[in-house]
Amino acid sequence: MSINQFNINIKDKYIAQAFEILNFFKSIIIEVHHIGSSKLAKIPYSCDMDILFIVKSYDDVRNLADILIAEGYVQINHFTDYFRDDMVMRKVVDGQVINMIFMSSASYKKEDILACTEHLVENEEYFRDFKNLKRSFLKDEVTEAEYDERKYQLFQMMKGEGDHSTSV
Repeated sequence: MSINQFNINIKDKYIAQAFEILNFFKSIIIEVHHIGSSKLAKIPYSCDMDILFIVKSYDDVRNLADILIAEGYVQINHFTDYFRDDMVMRKVVDGQVINMIFMSSASYKKEDILACTEHLVENEEYFRDFKNLKRSFLKDEVTEAEYDERKYQLFQMMKGEGDHSTSV
């Protein structure tokens, strides 16, 4: 399968999954964003798809869990430290692992996540650095802790804020 075909399939799966969730919760979801590695058109690796759902309030997020679990989703309690205050649900669709991150509209993290995703899409140097890091992780050349730390450093560089904020 070519990279272009892979990316078309990812886009179709993203749209289908986003609409499925929107159909359940259209009254509380404000925004939907495709984020993470699968958003990057030139990433030649099979990777999980991450979808960010911005909801009106955190109370809305907590109310979603039981409904999604009943529909076959699994709640992930230790996705990453960065998302420890958010709800992450997972489902495998046609062999594709899809992580749905539900975040309150009041969260300060939303803008950081979207900015870092756009930097990776638009900046060839950042993209190349991230792709090399992802490849090293997938080939077990770096541990998960090393991957997280190097990804943290890369995202800090993108944000231009030094070491005083948290990583995506």
